[in-house]
Amino acid sequence: MSRRLFLGGLAGGAGVSLLAPSLSGNVARAENSLNDSLPPQTRSLTQLIVAGTPETPSGRWASLLTPLLEENLQRPSPFTLSHALGWDGVTGANLFDAQQQAPDAPSALMAPGTVMLAAMLGDARVHYDYERWLPVFMACQPTVTIGHVSLHLSLGALLGNRKARVAVSRPTGPELPTLLALDLLGLRPLPVSGYATPESAMDALYAGTVDVIQIPLDREYEARIATLGKQGFVPLFINTPNALPVSEPALPPGFMTVLQHERRKIAQTPLASAWQALATAASIKTALLLPLLTPPAAVARWRHAAEISATRPTISNAAAENRESIKTGPTCMALYNDTMPDVSLIMTIRRWLALNLPRWRDPTHPG
Repeated sequence: MSRRLFLGGLAGGAGVSLLAPSLSGNVARAENSLNDSLPPQTRSLTQLIVAGTPETPSGRWASLLTPLLEENLQRPSPFTLSHALGWDGVTGANLFDAQQQAPDAPSALMAPGTVMLAAMLGDARVHYDYERWLPVFMACQPTVTIGHVSLHLSLGALLGNRKARVAVSRPTGPELPTLLALDLLGLRPLPVSGYATPESAMDALYAGTVDVIQIPLDREYEARIATLGKQGFVPLFINTPNALPVSEPALPPGFMTVLQHERRKIAQTPLASAWQALATAASIKTALLLPLLTPPAAVARWRHAAEISATRPTISNAAAENRESIKTGPTCMALYNDTMPDVSLIMTIRRWLALNLPRWRDPTHPG
């Protein structure tokens, strides 16, 4: 049986009635795992590791979601949130994985999709296997790629033999879907690092330092695109392989639609399939994840609690205010599966990155 099918079976609570009696002790452990850093009088608390500071999306969603989970799980004691520093969540993910062997292991991890992105790319910092986690809640938000003019008209002619300079936080950061998308379109992307916020990327675009930027499809999107439009910049495509929940005529098409129109044969290649996995991971603002060996009965309780919590005004209003979509249940699991491409696609991604990183780091490098 493949790991993906195994994950799906566990997430769906398959075999709960058969396995639960023999795993009753483990259920208790899963529901009452301890935080060994706490004093004895407070060790009834359950630790939830947050891969990010309180100001990050994972930190904000953890603070909103945990009170509702405590209520819906009918816990006798509150969770304790342990925040791990790190811009992309890798530190927190490593900590969560390392502590799973402890007698009082943390029950859950709240982490952004960049932890999956880093693992896909073979980042040397990664010491976890995200395929060994079970998602019960996600907040998602795609990004939009912005450039001078629409791709099918004249961007290629405008650039000529010059590379398309792309504002990124770092070459292997969450802007990677835009870099790969432009490469698939034959536009020879060149990442320009140091632009970690939409505002800094927009300033670079205005200054002519870069040709293309990526901004989130959040509550500020309309205001930003109106300002960009006055300077002659337009949205080129949305970095999402999935249809948006609500059709918005003012938005550009999804990237795969553009690729099918511009380079139909390229759209059928493994690298195009790999783009879909990268884009999915990059769109996950945060995910609540359980260890793979969490007993099925406990997984079912967590999933049910997350589904109920997602319907509460605290969660639905927060998501609507920032144009994020909430995923729970089978939809959540299916989206998480989309971040787990086959090994052949993983190798395709890494080969593409190994080929391009030297070029990006050294502008004089051939190619």
